[in-house]
Amino acid sequence: MDNLQALAGALGVGVDALLGGAGPAPENGGPAVTLEALRGLLEARDACEKRRRRAWGAAAAAAAALLLCGVLAAAFQYDRQVRALQESQTVLQAQFSRTQQELSAQIEELQAAVRQGETTVLDWSWTPLEAVHRDLQGAWVTADVAVTPRTASDGMTARLQLTHQGGRYDGTIEWVDLARRADGSWHTANGVIFTIGETAELAVQWKSAAGTTVQETLGAVVCSEEAFRPAFRWIENTALSYGYRTRQQDGRTLLTLTSYPVEVELDLPVWMQPQTVEMELRLDGQTAEKIALERTGDVGETADRVCEGWRGNFLSAENEQGWPYGGGAAELVVRMTDASGQLWTEVRALDERP
Repeated sequence: MDNLQALAGALGVGVDALLGGAGPAPENGGPAVTLEALRGLLEARDACEKRRRRAWGAAAAAAAALLLCGVLAAAFQYDRQVRALQESQTVLQAQFSRTQQELSAQIEELQAAVRQGETTVLDWSWTPLEAVHRDLQGAWVTADVAVTPRTASDGMTARLQLTHQGGRYDGTIEWVDLARRADGSWHTANGVIFTIGETAELAVQWKSAAGTTVQETLGAVVCSEEAFRPAFRWIENTALSYGYRTRQQDGRTLLTLTSYPVEVELDLPVWMQPQTVEMELRLDGQTAEKIALERTGDVGETADRVCEGWRGNFLSAENEQGWPYGGGAAELVVRMTDASGQLWTEVRALDERP
């Protein structure tokens, strides 16, 4: 009814005229609007409204299509980026896993060394391979260095580092490869050269199959004359007063000792192993009596020296009256043969006692 009233007002007619009644004539004297004309106007308006709705629907559909295409394109690009990131993550994860395994292996090796007392070396030693050589430039000796690790692994290698201080190679650093033997110790293949008068600082470097290196200091070798030879110390006290007396019997001179038991200490380098020790009574350059000494035990030990006690007795049924003596020097001579077959000798002169 509101629409009919608004339409009647706009056309200048009554509502009854719009509904087909005989309403009053228009005030302006214009022609009356018929119901057919009104229906035509309404149909024209409806048709225009439908075209406008179709146009808006088409525009909305186009916009929706464009939006959908944009969304699909963005989703496709995002999917490609996600796949690329996943592939990169897979590669990085594989690399990280390999690195982590290598680091774990290295850490386990180092931790194993720490668990073994924070050292990789169980024992080490050095042994001269021959006697001291002398030339115009000085004295030198070839020695073997042996190192025993606490633990060993397949593919492990070792090198010996020598830092020379003093002597002809002063200030130089030398690397020598070590070879493993059946007993698990590592040795220099051809030995190393020590010069008399130098101090050689030794260190060992272990390298695992994975490439991990661990270096440990061994110690120093003081290359003096005394380092390559034994020292003999005679044990002398009130009971062992070394000397001799003479007496006449049946027209000849006999020599007796003030002490028939004899004792001597051998101050040795740790690498030197005595095989035999004997003592000789020498009168005027001739051997009067010879006895073998027996080892009594260790007396003391340092980092590079060991002291051993040796004892014997010259007294026997044959010499209890003494030895014929024609004058001259009376001496006790001790001889030691080491494991390499080298002979070491010490002479002690005997004084005549009242």
